[in-house]
Amino acid sequence: SGNSISISRFTTSPKVSGTHPEGYAIDNGYKAFSGTNISAKWDYNGTMIGISTGSPYLTDLTYSSGILTNAGAKVTSNETAIVASRGVGNGLKVFGGIRLNQYKGTINKPYLGGAGNPTFSVAGGYQFNLDTGTSTGFAIGAAYEVPQIMLRASVQYNSEIKHSSAKITENFGGLTTQSSPDDIIAPSSMIIKLRSALSPRLLAFANWRSSQYKKFKITGPAHTLAGQGDIYDPESGTDYALGVALKVNDQLNVLVGTTKGQSTDSGGLANALAPFKGSSSNFVGASLKISETVELNGSYSLVSFGDDNAGVPLSTGVGGAASFTDNKGSRISIGTKI
Repeated sequence: SGNSISISRFTTSPKVSGTHPEGYAIDNGYKAFSGTNISAKWDYNGTMIGISTGSPYLTDLTYSSGILTNAGAKVTSNETAIVASRGVGNGLKVFGGIRLNQYKGTINKPYLGGAGNPTFSVAGGYQFNLDTGTSTGFAIGAAYEVPQIMLRASVQYNSEIKHSSAKITENFGGLTTQSSPDDIIAPSSMIIKLRSALSPRLLAFANWRSSQYKKFKITGPAHTLAGQGDIYDPESGTDYALGVALKVNDQLNVLVGTTKGQSTDSGGLANALAPFKGSSSNFVGASLKISETVELNGSYSLVSFGDDNAGVPLSTGVGGAASFTDNKGSRISIGTKI
């Protein structure tokens, strides 16, 4: 409750390497990437209005090993939500609002240039660019609260968002192909959150999320014509987080927890542009109240990426399976709330 503005900045540093089936190492191609999340809320005659904006999906990958040299992907995104909530009595609140999101992506596959591109230059291979434009969906949910024991249980549904004005540009073999697919669907999700005090100073929390990524399939006409199949064909999956928070004193709170994200196992090879099977992390965080109106917060996560085999090209022109194991990453976040 109450009016506030929050700003946070995060940096994620994946380190993912593997072994090509022809025997050489595939060095880590991920660059560290950062994003900013901003949110604000205020009370308007008993109705809480909230606005948030951030980047839910980011990646920056360029390989530098063997036949994968200069192959990679860069994805940026933005999502803005405007949500209103209001109490309806007996600790129950309902909320709902609109969500606007956009994705931009670039994928390069120089190895598709074959013998005509011996240096694996980006321009000599296949290039893919996507801009979905901004489209709108909705969020709706309800929460039950018992302030005396800091209990809050909530359920939220985020609708899928259909991008009907997306633009795709492909460059391959000296030809440029432009297309406008009308069936790119950002995933829907269901989110359940629970928290409760275990003691006057100790709070436990659990979050669960199921996301329907299966519909978020990306194709390119030139890519398909070249016999390369889908650009991106993800599986749906679930994520959860568990943790506890401790009130050290009136100014300092600390927390510790664990997360796990797992997509549905299709039994096939992973995409070399995301060569792992789910991820898990352990995190610590803290918030420090430095005045009646200003709070600082930060967190650090150590991430483990699930072992998997990813489809990669061979020098013979066919495909093979590269092993990606024992890969880690980290994420750091700092922010303030006023």
